[in-house]
Amino acid sequence: MGLNQQQVRQRKTHRVKAINSSKKLLKIAVLLVLALTFIAICAIYGNHSQWQTAAQLSKTIKKHPGKSQASHSGSITKAVPAVDVAKVSQQERVTPDYSGQGGLTSKENMLKLAASKQPEILRGHVAMPSYQISEPVYEGTSNHVLAIGVGINAPHQVFGQGNISIYGHNMGDYNALWPYKPTKFSALQNMSEKKVMNQAIYLSDGRSVYEYHVIKLNYGISVTNYEASLTQSSTSKSTINLVACLEDDAFWAQVKRSGYTNFKADKRIVLTGQLVNQKPLNEIDTKIKQQLQ
Repeated sequence: MGLNQQQVRQRKTHRVKAINSSKKLLKIAVLLVLALTFIAICAIYGNHSQWQTAAQLSKTIKKHPGKSQASHSGSITKAVPAVDVAKVSQQERVTPDYSGQGGLTSKENMLKLAASKQPEILRGHVAMPSYQISEPVYEGTSNHVLAIGVGINAPHQVFGQGNISIYGHNMGDYNALWPYKPTKFSALQNMSEKKVMNQAIYLSDGRSVYEYHVIKLNYGISVTNYEASLTQSSTSKSTINLVACLEDDAFWAQVKRSGYTNFKADKRIVLTGQLVNQKPLNEIDTKIKQQLQ
């Protein structure tokens, strides 16, 4: 006995519903797999020791503010100009130490330094919004300075003039996934010359903001060669160098051989920018201004 048209239509409808139901189940299964994969990645990478150390260091800095204009207190934004560094140094009994070169110390020592109320001379702030860099800049490059922010490696440095080098730690969190993020100068590790060229770097002394645009990325220069290059002026315009350690395979091989006690790096990443503009702080875009205070 043949099927009537209504029965044919009913069968077609059932087949379409079955197909749609299968598609929905497949989509749900794919989403479930993706969700479980994401959770697994977060569970694995969330326990990354360097990411945890960097995050803990940031929390410690916020939890233990220092004192006066020479501190790392978030409530104090008055930076000291180069001409007043000697006077403030005497008043606060702070002796800037320029001997540090950015090498990491142990986790315990860094957290201890960050919790210290030892005063330091605040010179201003540096920010590179495109790479989430935003750090207070202090006079000197001591272990304490590099634990609480980034530092200037030579005395009498006037912002917006000459060649200024600012040192910061590569905390090893350059590949950090949410809820973590790169801290200090870690972002330099993943920079490429193609993408970073002409990106803006902002340096503030609390009154003016100096805008630099990236002109060069030197990836893996030896410490000796970099120090020698500081004595040579390659441009008549004012420049800034953001300097961090390079964590390459040789670096990690050394760290592992030492039982994770020797974090001294022999190579540097140097990001160079050329001065293109200068404006009063109160004329800067609000989002950029927030990163410079």
